[in-house]
Amino acid sequence: MSVFTSKVVRNLFGTDAMRTIFSDDTRVANYLKIEVALAKVEAGLGVIPQDAWRDIEQKSHSFEIDWERFRIDVEAVGYPVMPFVTQLAEHCGESGEYLHWGSTTRDITDTSFVLQLREALGVLAADLDKVRRKLREMTARHRSTLMIARTHGKHALPSTFGFRCAVWYSEVERQCERLAALRAEPFVGQFGGAIGTLAAVGPRGLEVQSALMAELGLGTAEIAWFASRDRVSEVVFRIASIAQSMASIAKSLVIMTRDELAEASEGGGEQRGTSSAMPHKHNTVVPELVIVHGKMATQQVAIVMESMVQDFERDWQGHFETIAVPQTFQHAHAAVTQMHTVLSGLILHEDRMRANLDVTRGQVMAESVMMALAPKLGRKNAHHAISRLCNQALAEDRPLGEVLRADPQVAQYLGEHELADALDPAGYIGLATQVVDNVLKAHAD
Repeated sequence: MSVFTSKVVRNLFGTDAMRTIFSDDTRVANYLKIEVALAKVEAGLGVIPQDAWRDIEQKSHSFEIDWERFRIDVEAVGYPVMPFVTQLAEHCGESGEYLHWGSTTRDITDTSFVLQLREALGVLAADLDKVRRKLREMTARHRSTLMIARTHGKHALPSTFGFRCAVWYSEVERQCERLAALRAEPFVGQFGGAIGTLAAVGPRGLEVQSALMAELGLGTAEIAWFASRDRVSEVVFRIASIAQSMASIAKSLVIMTRDELAEASEGGGEQRGTSSAMPHKHNTVVPELVIVHGKMATQQVAIVMESMVQDFERDWQGHFETIAVPQTFQHAHAAVTQMHTVLSGLILHEDRMRANLDVTRGQVMAESVMMALAPKLGRKNAHHAISRLCNQALAEDRPLGEVLRADPQVAQYLGEHELADALDPAGYIGLATQVVDNVLKAHAD
């Protein structure tokens, strides 16, 4: 069973939009579009008879593939273009002899592939923009919401949830920009004949090539790219990195929902993530799926990079792309759409965020106190002094503030008011809110 086509779990591991774009129906529709466009431009340039083109164009509207025959023939031949052309040529009668004129299988395969990539990138961009907008909204709303920041999984310093959201938002903005740049580059199709020299087309080959791409709304490559797969590998890398950006956000959200933190809960109703054994338990379902999508998309990058290494004018490595590229888009689009679902239904527990600041009983304010003492003791001496008192507080299981207030050296240099300020988490978030504002300002909505 494939998770991408399963009747039960297909929407957990992919999207209907990507299934449609990379479906057999779309592939065959693209083949037909390209073959008819090729006949049109070749007739216009006098390469094939005008009557043949008119007949092909007319009969193409009533063409229906025999799927069972197609399947059998594809399995026999090893690739789908020739069996497709055979059926279309039969349908077109005598004019069918002028189909696929001067072309080769890879011309049609690659050009169809590019049409699919262009459509898939457009769908992905639209849904990534929804995530971007949601993160921007969360960043602005929670710019001052106090919480603990964590490094290496441990309590670090006070911060705001808006600051954390701003980090996510900034990354997604960059991903949107990269995706826009990728879509702005010309999508170049393929038409070169057997080895790319246009030998079978004749002296007007370059004109046919240019006219065909114009007809399809594609750019014209300066030379055949049968064995140069860098364009495809770049697309896959960019798309996989988007999936990983979603996974990075998801990982933090999964941890925030743990019982020990309880700073967030996944929305979705009472049934979301319920355990079959433990009535009290609600697993964090969708963010975990997003992490899976990120990992799986990343695995496809190495496979597609491998397909760049080909013998001479081309070899069999293109089969890697046939498998890996649709999977990358499935995982990336699922990651993006599911992340939007998560963010839209996310339940935040601000009171727990504030309470978690006090879990270490003041230890997270050690740097704040150290910096208050540093002008009087020197930073190094202040660091040693506060480190000693932190260890004492831990050993004696006492709040850091209590130990600090009882220490003669601290009392000598810091009055009660100064010490209270140094121990207040709200007073030690640095320029977090200003940085959040700068991020929002840098990316006008």
